[in-house]
Amino acid sequence: MKSKKIALVLLAVNMAVLVASISVLASASTKILQPGLPAQEARPLDLPAALAMLASALAVIGSTIASGMALKSVATAGFAAAAEKPELSTWILIMGGLAEGIAIYGLLVAILILGKI
Repeated sequence: MKSKKIALVLLAVNMAVLVASISVLASASTKILQPGLPAQEARPLDLPAALAMLASALAVIGSTIASGMALKSVATAGFAAAAEKPELSTWILIMGGLAEGIAIYGLLVAILILGKI
């Protein structure tokens, strides 16, 4: 029962990181259009801004994939250990949080990159 709750908490955190990263990339893409111009007269995306957007997307993609791989390992080993010793469920939550930290760091790097546009 506890392992299902832990899995749901970690899934919710992963979804929150995904929604935050999508909102950051959406706000960066709206910076391309100048507020006073119609869509037909929008300024084109220059190379440094395009590379910054690509780098931020790669940072989020890479960190979330790595976080998912780490979380899979933590969940597999943690649930097996919790089946034998239920008092280890706290450690599963801590290790899962550390695995989710990878995704959050990738999102922070993307925010820092997009802040330079």
